[in-house]
Amino acid sequence: MNKIIYLLFFCAFCACQHTSNHHSISTLDSLSSLLQSDSTDINLLKKRADIYINNHEYYLAKNDIDRAYTLFKNDIDLLLKRGEVYFNLNKTKTSKESWERCLKINPNQIECRQKLTELLCLVRSPQCKNMIDTLALVNSGIVSLPLIVALKELGEYKLAVGFLDDFIQSSPMNKEALSLLSIIYSDTSSFNNYFNTKLAEECFQKIIKFYPNYAQVYYNFGKHKQNIFEYNEAMELYDKNIQLDSTNKHSYYNMGFCAIQLGKNNQAISYFTEALLIDNSFLLAYHARAYLYDLTNNPEQATKDWKNCLLLNPSYIPALKALTSR
Repeated sequence: MNKIIYLLFFCAFCACQHTSNHHSISTLDSLSSLLQSDSTDINLLKKRADIYINNHEYYLAKNDIDRAYTLFKNDIDLLLKRGEVYFNLNKTKTSKESWERCLKINPNQIECRQKLTELLCLVRSPQCKNMIDTLALVNSGIVSLPLIVALKELGEYKLAVGFLDDFIQSSPMNKEALSLLSIIYSDTSSFNNYFNTKLAEECFQKIIKFYPNYAQVYYNFGKHKQNIFEYNEAMELYDKNIQLDSTNKHSYYNMGFCAIQLGKNNQAISYFTEALLIDNSFLLAYHARAYLYDLTNNPEQATKDWKNCLLLNPSYIPALKALTSR
């Protein structure tokens, strides 16, 4: 009886899958058939391009978009799709031209402005900040997280924090926004006037409260503790990160650094070894371990690690100096 039920369920499942796939295929076939009758129908070309875009078949989508664009160059929806398709084909110049044309037709078209701004910030255009300012003005002060990240990378911390505060007011549990804010508050760069240990730790604790299994927050929090010389606390946080993400070589490496600061050289060697077990091309871990082997009177092992450094980078100066001085 159980076998019969299982077979019925399996057949029903397959039938549903077949129906779904058949529907997609039939829609594509129908559009293709209609376009054979009238290859100048822009709406049909856009609809078929949408299917190709959803299937990540960008070259096929490009053919329909190009055909539609030769027929009519001022359709905003078409310009949006054209920009997206060319962006996914790594032809950003055409994407830029498409979204600029869209804004020339309608300067208040939010999606075109958003796409163009993100593109200009991605390629680090000098126009990035001004584009974000304009987008905020026409979009009621709302700016996307990728653009706030761009502001942070430009060193525009005041603007970034302001936009993040607004973002978090409407989405108080947004992991990415809270993470970015915690990184800004914990950023020890000399030009960051928003470095604030108390606010950073409040953000980290809030993220942990909402997302206790989010590995990255423990790494970021650990790096913050390391930067303010609280090495024991940093190591505890890195250890939590590793429990959730055992492949993070940087946690092991940073634990090794903290262990050195605490005078635990043998423990540090073990951490650097763990990092190298994850990635045997991790040059900095070889360097750190070689330094410690020299420090703990183990020149043979140190020489091996300095040579490993040179295998990875034949012009690595610290290794060259260490080996020539022997």
